[in-house]
Amino acid sequence: MKACIFHDIGPGHRDRKIFEIVEHAYGQHAHAIVYAPSEARAAVIDRFLWILRQESFIPHKIMLKDEADASVPVAIVTTEINPIDAGILIADGHCSLKYAAGFETIHEFVDRSSAEIQEACRERFRGYRERKIAVEHLKE
Repeated sequence: MKACIFHDIGPGHRDRKIFEIVEHAYGQHAHAIVYAPSEARAAVIDRFLWILRQESFIPHKIMLKDEADASVPVAIVTTEINPIDAGILIADGHCSLKYAAGFETIHEFVDRSSAEIQEACRERFRGYRERKIAVEHLKE
């Protein structure tokens, strides 16, 4: 059954949480996509995955084209592609619900930076429910 987890954490903790989710997926031998809203944000996530824990390297790559590469367990993308046939999506930005629904497990982040953005998060929550995707809200 498909599932979406909304992580309700402070904005200063998002990068660490992305790392934790990626690390867990990698430990389970699962492929994961990190969807970034821009190339600049993709570069920040890439750097964070390199430096957070020196002792636990997680192979990953920024992939800007939909060229299949199953040897990469974690891909950071800025467009709605899945070049590594991943089952896990970590949505750092808002991608389409159609794209997100193509994954077995979806991780989203609650963003309370403005009323409009918070309402967009609520709309996404409702959108997943309408698609019969199990939704969980984790206050962390």
